[in-house]
Amino acid sequence: MRLHPLEAEDAMTLRPDDTEEVERMLTRVRELYDRGRHEDVAGICRAGLDRRSENAALYRWLGKSLARLGRREPAAAALMQAVARRPTKITYRTELYWHGLEPLDRFSEGERVLRGAGEEGSQTPAVLAALASALISQGHLDEGIECCDAALAAAPDRLDARSIRARANFLRGRYRAAWPDYLFPDLRQRLWPPPNVKGRLWRGEELGGRSILLRGEQGLGDTIQFSRYAAVLAERGAEVVVYCQEPLAGLLERLKGVSRVMALKEPQPVTDWVCPVLNVPGILKTGIDTIPDECPYLTPRPKAGRLLPPSDKFRIAVAWTGNPHHRKNRRRSCRLDDFGVLVEVPGTEFVSLQPGRQAEELRASSWQGLIHDASDRTPTIEATADALQEVDLVITVDTMLAHLAGALGRPVWTLLASAPDWRWMLDREDTPWYPSMALFRQPRPGDWMSVFQNVRKTLIPVLGQAHPRNRGNTTAG
Repeated sequence: MRLHPLEAEDAMTLRPDDTEEVERMLTRVRELYDRGRHEDVAGICRAGLDRRSENAALYRWLGKSLARLGRREPAAAALMQAVARRPTKITYRTELYWHGLEPLDRFSEGERVLRGAGEEGSQTPAVLAALASALISQGHLDEGIECCDAALAAAPDRLDARSIRARANFLRGRYRAAWPDYLFPDLRQRLWPPPNVKGRLWRGEELGGRSILLRGEQGLGDTIQFSRYAAVLAERGAEVVVYCQEPLAGLLERLKGVSRVMALKEPQPVTDWVCPVLNVPGILKTGIDTIPDECPYLTPRPKAGRLLPPSDKFRIAVAWTGNPHHRKNRRRSCRLDDFGVLVEVPGTEFVSLQPGRQAEELRASSWQGLIHDASDRTPTIEATADALQEVDLVITVDTMLAHLAGALGRPVWTLLASAPDWRWMLDREDTPWYPSMALFRQPRPGDWMSVFQNVRKTLIPVLGQAHPRNRGNTTAG
């Protein structure tokens, strides 16, 4: 992107000994950054650094703009330069962690950077919250919670510390301790903006004889996972209306206890209460011992015919990446090539249910023909649910397909990053959310090879126990 003439002039007229010019440049950089013109910010900063290479602020803004553009490695390098030039600047250290190291899963390095803030600096609420994130992502939950407690004691309005503490308590399986932080009103509004719905927000009031609208939110997998609570509210006497993302509407019509399902594009119906679906388990004070685990709670539509051709092999459906717009998609996604150690196992047949543009990766790879592309036969979630009845096992990263398979009661092996999403907890090989699901975890950030070797080792005995079957009735894992 070419710079605006004024921006180019700002960069070119910078004199190394002219502090006023540097300040004018930084003022312009801040203005452009706030307007989201991150390419322009990066261009100005680079031009300025060519003339004034020791300026820490220019490195800072360069790093932040590159982070916004998704250029993670260069962003981390620039932010490191800022810290190197201003090691006592606490803000630079926390920005290096959040914008540079955390997105790259460099948690131990982030911990060192934050502890390097000095005794006084390391006790500031901003550093404590960032340090808590680094510790929790390495599995040091108790120490991370202590950092959050200290940050909140000094600054009760630190929503980041509250969010991080909620995640830590979820990961350790202390759901009842986590929900108050998760549902903290200011935090819920900032991190998960309330849906544009009219009506009274339900906070646990009596539901007998009343109607309640459950609003789907966040990702499709989130809505699938927590839609199970429709049946719980119906048992309390509520008339439950599900107001969800359009791709899920047909599937959720068959939820137990639901009186009506509507897509978000439709006008909102009038109900006595409204509630974002992810609020419900917290309002009900769900613990891991009280998760509604009756599965399947979703059912496919009546079959009109086969989607996949008959096969006498053990058929495995796979997906290797989630929504590319998800902030942590890089962390949770593996490579298509990682499945190579499984494809070569005799007696197996692999089918890709990878949706979206990512399915094109298979068509352009050497795996075409070894992993059959079924994306053209599963253009909708309903069709994907149909296809899952015709496979023996699903192996997928943490994405919507994992939740769909689990909610349908299909055997599913979910592949997790070393710093997983809160719902999967730590260390466990199973999950109370989906009885038919097994979890395979990275032993360290980015180590998918170990995950797939473990999957292969687990798969071979399953194949030895497999019998000729009527596709859709066989279980594994």
